[in-house]
This record gives sequence, C-alpha cells and structure tokens, in this order.
Amino acid sequence: MAFKLNDLVEICKKEEGFSGVYYTAILLAAVGRKRYLVRYENRFNEDGSRFLTEAVDSDEIRPSPPQPSGYNFAVAERVEAFVDFAWRVGTVIRKVDPNYYVKLDCNGKEHHCPFFKVRRHLEWQNGTWLSPATGLLLWSTSQLRAFAFHFQHWIPLFASL
Repeated sequence: MAFKLNDLVEICKKEEGFSGVYYTAILLAAVGRKRYLVRYENRFNEDGSRFLTEAVDSDEIRPSPPQPSGYNFAVAERVEAFVDFAWRVGTVIRKVDPNYYVKLDCNGKEHHCPFFKVRRHLEWQNGTWLSPATGLLLWSTSQLRAFAFHFQHWIPLFASL
C-alpha cells in the first residue's frame, strides 16, 4: 500500500519482544521503495527529550485500523489493548462491565483495561483488513474510501425527506 505524508499509521517491529505490539506513528516520508520514515506518538528517544523518529520497513507498517464504536467483547475474544503506550494483541479473559481483563500475547501478563482502551484485533494483509478469528475479509482501503465518499452524499438525501 502506498502511504501518504502525515498518515496516521501503526508500527509492529519484527524484532523479538515486539510481536503483536503496535505503536502509533505519523508517516513523515518514503525512504526508497520499501522503507518509511516515521515519528512515534508514544515512543521517545534515549534521553526522553523528543519523540522517536526512525526508518521502518514497509512490512512493519499498517494503517490505523477501522473500529466500530460500542463493540461488546466476549470472554476468549481476540482483541488489542492499549497498555504501556502501545496496542498489544491479547485475549479477553474476564469481563467486569464495562471493562475487561486482557491476557497479552507478548508477555502473558493480565491487564485490567477500561473499555475505551480495548479494540477488535484485525490483521492487515495485502491492502485488506481481515478478522483472524473468522478469516473473513472485512474492509479494503478502497472500500472504506468508497463508502465514506458515498455516505457523505447520502446525508443530504435523508435530510430532505
């Protein structure tokens, strides 16, 4: 996928300890054909004085996933929880309305997460969002853009009724 300047993206490094951990970043520039320069929103340089900026491989980057609002997760459902400044893949192990306890894949620890810091786990493959739980195609980037375009034109139609 071709990303654009200032796109909000997520980075999942291929290094050990980063599997299933997605850091939010802003895309700053393309670096050749298969790398991008990004500035993280929640990771800092070594002395902590500014946001970390680095070049990442194209296979480590994905757009921010679409998320329906008001989603109600069940026990054993695969999710991403925002813990320690990153979205981390895990499994809901307990629900205490409206919050969740999530066991993270990256370290096996349980975390109590408010509902607004838990989202559905989706995989970005070949320009398409997939649900790993079902293997079903959810949205492609072009479908999302087309829906948004058509939706903005439907609103005046409904307003005139």
